[in-house]
Amino acid sequence: MNIGIVSNSAKLYIPLLFNLCNYKNKAGVMLYVGKSADISQSTKDTISFCNANGVTLTIENDKQDLYSWQQLYRLDIVFFVGYGNIVKVDQFADVKYGVYNIHFGKLPEFRGPSPVFWQLKKGVKELSISIHHMTKKVDSGPVVWEYNISNHAHFTYDFVNHMFCELQVRGVIEILNTINMGRKLPENVQSESNAVYYTKPGLIDVMINWNEMSADEVVDLVKACNSWNWGATTLINGFELKILDATVSTITKSQYVAGTAVVNDNSDFSVVCKDGKLLNIDYFKINNCFVPKRFAGLYGFKTGQLFGNHADNLR
Repeated sequence: MNIGIVSNSAKLYIPLLFNLCNYKNKAGVMLYVGKSADISQSTKDTISFCNANGVTLTIENDKQDLYSWQQLYRLDIVFFVGYGNIVKVDQFADVKYGVYNIHFGKLPEFRGPSPVFWQLKKGVKELSISIHHMTKKVDSGPVVWEYNISNHAHFTYDFVNHMFCELQVRGVIEILNTINMGRKLPENVQSESNAVYYTKPGLIDVMINWNEMSADEVVDLVKACNSWNWGATTLINGFELKILDATVSTITKSQYVAGTAVVNDNSDFSVVCKDGKLLNIDYFKINNCFVPKRFAGLYGFKTGQLFGNHADNLR
């Protein structure tokens, strides 16, 4: 069996390659690496890995190369993970066992390019990774494999992506084993009535609106923004402040309005949220300085100062 992997991120495809190279059926593995906007992305290590493990490597020069690659190697099955271009699925019609997309989110509820961010921001109880048939409509094909994990307090965007990079291997191997045993893959058709498409997060999506968000919602946003955005964004005294770690205080109500800072004895740094609860800011970043809460007073923060709701001006 010739297995094709299409991706533009080494973080996503290296775990797959490593395991497929040791797959018991000794399948041929063909890697297609798309162009990446990430300037830190280098193919040097990928080339070395592929040469050492007998993986056939193709590096994209033009997005049309994808279809020539598929025809050249007569692939039996293809998995896409983190490829940025729109794919002409009909060009893969002769792939024997089909073309699949590995999606780090629940389908159809979290379609789009950044499902981990949105699952964490929404505070869902379970985080999901899905593998589905690719169709002309993005993220809409029947789901053939899904895995769910509980959403824990210590989970962040980077942490969940790392876990899903490992979990995707389980899904791909289970699909290959099912095919090799002559069984039909399960196909769970997505309900369009439950479908929601989320875009890549923009500035308004990572900013805190103290008048609209509860303390728990801010904590969820902090998790979703770590560490790619260096935490959730807010404004105070005209400066941008990033909250990297926060917890909900056991104090149930506050006398101050939402967005008010509360600083006590240079040891506690809190903000009042919409629900009246205090959000303890345990660690933050301002002026490129990473600051623990006990030094908030030394940075000029005082009780009564108001955090801004700049997100209101972005709507």
